[in-house]
Amino acid sequence: MKSKSFFGIFVAMAVVPLVLAYLVLKMGWYTPAATNKGEFLQQEIVLPIKTETPMWSIVYQPQTSGCDAFCEEQLYGLNQTYLALGKLQKRVNAWVLTNEMPLQDYPATKAYSANNQDLDSDHIYVIDPMGKVILKYPGSQTREITIRTSKDILSDLKKLLNYARIG
Repeated sequence: MKSKSFFGIFVAMAVVPLVLAYLVLKMGWYTPAATNKGEFLQQEIVLPIKTETPMWSIVYQPQTSGCDAFCEEQLYGLNQTYLALGKLQKRVNAWVLTNEMPLQDYPATKAYSANNQDLDSDHIYVIDPMGKVILKYPGSQTREITIRTSKDILSDLKKLLNYARIG
């Protein structure tokens, strides 16, 4: 009798956790943890930014007709994010995809003459060293949301740079 009860307890100890794990996954009680703050792009967008060495990039593409308050706020966020990188700045570029806009108020940003129809003018993008756009962050007109978005970009960039083998 003891061997049968031992075997029953042993089987129950092996089966019960498997059944519980199956139920948790099938019933949707478990949400997988994601540590990224930006939104991954669903489609592949390649933006070939040519630099001497492959580098990560933070990119903003403003509307072609001037720069309004929204655009100015995005340029401020892009500039501040780049400055906040500190010693990691040597691995990242901050680009504004236009040549028509004076950027003297934002010394950390550089102009790049490229225009991609797939990029929205109301988002800031993170691009890997191979030119693939991987993350996007919503823009805003208020300073506090811009600062929060900049912190999110900074957090994701630090993780990416920590694990990146190139750039």
